[in-house]
Amino acid sequence: MDANIGKKLDGRYEITELIGIGGMADVYKAVDIMEDRTVAVKILKNEFSENEEFLRRFRNESKAIAVLSHPNIVKIYDVGFSDEIQYIVMEYIDGITLKEFIEQQGVLRWRDAVHFITQVLRALQHAHDRGIVHRDIKPQNIMLFSDGTIKVMDFGIARFSRSDGKTLSDKTIGSVHYISPEQARGDITDEKSDIYSVGVMLYEMLTGKKPFDAENPVAVALMHMQEVAKNPREIISTIPEPLEEIVYHAMERNPSRRYQSASEMIKDIEAFKHNPDIIFGYKNMNEVDAHKSSESTIFFNPVKNDENNSDDSDIIDVDPNAPAETYNNYPDDYYDEEDEEPVRKRSYVVPILSAVTVAVVIIAAVVILFMVIKSDAFGSNTNKVEIPNFVGQSIVDAKNEYGEKLIFIIESEFNDEYAKDIIYEQDIPQGTIKKEGSEIKVTVSKGPKTSVIPDLKNQTYEAAKSMLESLNLVPMQSLLHDDDIVEGRVIKTNPETNEEVPQGSSITVFVSSGPLETKVKVPSLVGRTEDDAKALLEENKLKCEVEKVDTDEVDKGKVVSQSISKGTSVERDTVITIGVSTGKAASKTVNIDVSVPVGAWGSYKLLIYVNGNLENTQSLGDAETVAGGSIRVPVTGQGEQTVSIKVQRDNDSEMYGSYNVNFAEGTYSATSTNSSAFTSITPEKETTSSETDTTDSESETTSWSQTTTNNAG
Repeated sequence: MDANIGKKLDGRYEITELIGIGGMADVYKAVDIMEDRTVAVKILKNEFSENEEFLRRFRNESKAIAVLSHPNIVKIYDVGFSDEIQYIVMEYIDGITLKEFIEQQGVLRWRDAVHFITQVLRALQHAHDRGIVHRDIKPQNIMLFSDGTIKVMDFGIARFSRSDGKTLSDKTIGSVHYISPEQARGDITDEKSDIYSVGVMLYEMLTGKKPFDAENPVAVALMHMQEVAKNPREIISTIPEPLEEIVYHAMERNPSRRYQSASEMIKDIEAFKHNPDIIFGYKNMNEVDAHKSSESTIFFNPVKNDENNSDDSDIIDVDPNAPAETYNNYPDDYYDEEDEEPVRKRSYVVPILSAVTVAVVIIAAVVILFMVIKSDAFGSNTNKVEIPNFVGQSIVDAKNEYGEKLIFIIESEFNDEYAKDIIYEQDIPQGTIKKEGSEIKVTVSKGPKTSVIPDLKNQTYEAAKSMLESLNLVPMQSLLHDDDIVEGRVIKTNPETNEEVPQGSSITVFVSSGPLETKVKVPSLVGRTEDDAKALLEENKLKCEVEKVDTDEVDKGKVVSQSISKGTSVERDTVITIGVSTGKAASKTVNIDVSVPVGAWGSYKLLIYVNGNLENTQSLGDAETVAGGSIRVPVTGQGEQTVSIKVQRDNDSEMYGSYNVNFAEGTYSATSTNSSAFTSITPEKETTSSETDTTDSESETTSWSQTTTNNAG
């Protein structure tokens, strides 16, 4: 198993799996614990961590890409450099490479190819504006989302184009099938080298074939330097001719004749989209140049094809002292017998094409001159303005520059390909001569249509998915442990609730997979306040019930007991009962013996008072059964209390006795007693014949038991 899997970098990035192996670094999928998001982490291999050259390259990569922020460039979140490990944390892309897509499709529709290549060019223009050249543009380094969005990645060999010196070790870096001629020669490269690679990619997307291919990398590199690729329309006849011209111009062998910037190439693409019949004239220029021997073959010393390179098939290993025949067998007529340098045999195509071109130019000039003279002949001295290509410019810039010469009629519409306030259509073609003050209608982008992320917390994933799709957003489920959200319910989204995003954006929906652990340990609660105990149980995902306990040994409101001992492992939501002190002494019962004198008869009621308050009553059904003995009266209370007992018959009552009772110790002492209370309120006894005949077994029995003790037992 990979030693890095399971590691937590800086206590934040938890590595889960290996997703890519490169020459200098490996790429891992990881979880950013702080942000709850999936990221990609590129970690420099151990064998290079002590190599200063490779460390420089790795750090240069982070330096280069850290300044880039563009929707078509993979985002960089964090970098880490230490003695033990060096890594870059970047956006995790859940998609396929453009190479995989081309392999699946074979040949792309030209509209799709233009859509993809425009996004790549925008990304490169952003980088070029910041002085960064990618130098390894190829389909393997382009990621494709399901919605057609492109992201350029792996600026691993990028450098600041304004830096002094040549490329790394003055050797060629990059993939040979997409390498520019100047890069293959080991010359200093700039933005135009990336443009060449873009042209090669566009060629491959349109035709399904690479412009140059051979059995070994060196032969391919020589073809880039010396040959002109086969016409794309000879391979696929349905390719629009203007688009073929754009490919030609991007792949000019001479950098000075190539597109000078990505924005130049974008402008031509937009002009073609606006006018599919436009003729640029690049193709003829390229064909003429193809038959000129501008320079002799130059051999070069690119990077060695060893374990330090990630793409063995595309890195060249050349012996600078070996002849070209060592690497490729060209036809006999390809080499000059005198110096064996590759040259072309003389062709008559060049003068013919030159003559035709000159004739066309002369005729066009005459026609234009005639129109100008004709216009002036009729007395028109109005100033003229040549309509430029406004497509790709902001409406603000266009009005600032041409607002005094043209009247802009503006229409605004949503557009997924152009940023807000950028012109993407005009009704008058570029190059048209118009009078100053003429109207020109332009369509300005309102940016992509947007939707606001709804609050999906605690929704099921299916419900959340349905809501997002109704807003033209693309939901992507990601499971995450959560202690508070029920399994299967939404925790949150990225972007977050109420954030406005372009329609078609991917929205990560974090769904709870339940708590990481289902059991918890019971905390220690005794001695805590009731509120603290409740809060602690809630924090530990346990439930609480409270029972009040009378005790004066613990302060009121403090926990005196818990139903499950501390440290015990229980399931979440288990109920823990806590006993909470009332601050009062515990109630106890003391039995007081009451003497019943001889001669007492009939029914009585005993009234028991505690500290002057009537607390209880007891009934004596037939005093004769206990006369001459005593009855036991239970009294309940706390601490030391004064207890009084009265004897009542009918509506008359008489004080029997008063007692000092120590409930805590369970003892009492009489302060006064009056046993005659039973007889002093005795009314005349009523007798009937039926009572005289009543037997002992039929008489009423007492509810009291006779006793001879005189303590609280």
